[in-house]
Amino acid sequence: MLIGLQIASGLVSAAILFLLASGLSLIFGVCRVLNLAHGTFFMLAAYLAYSGTRLFADSGAGFWLTLLVAPLLLAGLGALVEVALFRRIYRADTLVQLLPTIALIFIFADVIRFIWGLESKTVPFPSGLPGAVSILGVPFPSYYVVIVLAGALIALGLWVLVYRTRWGILVRAIAQDRDMSASLGINERAIYTAVFALAAWLAGMAGVLSAPLAGAALGSDLDAVIDAFVVVVVGGLGSIPGAFLAALLVGMVRSFGILVIPQFAMAFVFGLMALVLIVRPTGLLGRKES
Repeated sequence: MLIGLQIASGLVSAAILFLLASGLSLIFGVCRVLNLAHGTFFMLAAYLAYSGTRLFADSGAGFWLTLLVAPLLLAGLGALVEVALFRRIYRADTLVQLLPTIALIFIFADVIRFIWGLESKTVPFPSGLPGAVSILGVPFPSYYVVIVLAGALIALGLWVLVYRTRWGILVRAIAQDRDMSASLGINERAIYTAVFALAAWLAGMAGVLSAPLAGAALGSDLDAVIDAFVVVVVGGLGSIPGAFLAALLVGMVRSFGILVIPQFAMAFVFGLMALVLIVRPTGLLGRKES
């Protein structure tokens, strides 16, 4: 039973990590920008989950309405940030790209302090769910099942979008060769804006889904972006299937690491990253750029 619960915990962690890392991987793979502020969208989503559940409390479906609305708001914010800021620095030096993202972290942190204050917020679990469900005779918290199913469905939808649609073909063409794509008449600006909006939506989904488990707190953006970078590096920069596989590995290593030696749970995760980079420097499914 204990092993089953740890597997469930690992799958929940993997689902959240994938939603975070897939957006970061998309931004880097297509736009070639290391967006350190990606975790800020995750943190904003958690605070929006807190306010949304209170705002829609009378409807009886506050959490579910928030899960629908908050990621869409963040998608719009992501598109706005891309148009106003990132569009001007795509071909700049790496340091010039990083500094504005760091500025965004501090700006949004101050916005959160102004609106929600300094105290951490708790988000209630969604109503209407049974206390636990039994899988192979092992009881699991029903909300765990919701997160895992949501992560799996979004992963499938993202794979179809990127690898089975015309928009996905354009995205992969730009990721592979910017100059050739521009010469073929592909609207790079529209693709970049859409990619940022999608990445912010994914971070918003991760933030809202994780809010009942971890609450909303200042500083969670740093933890989120570090976790996302670990998954992206292990899976391979720009690879969505790699992010999925890496999220599963990191989630399981973290879950069982806490069970074995809680003090070294994160050490196990970074040890996994180091091992993967030693054996395969491009990540599990990453490709060496020509």
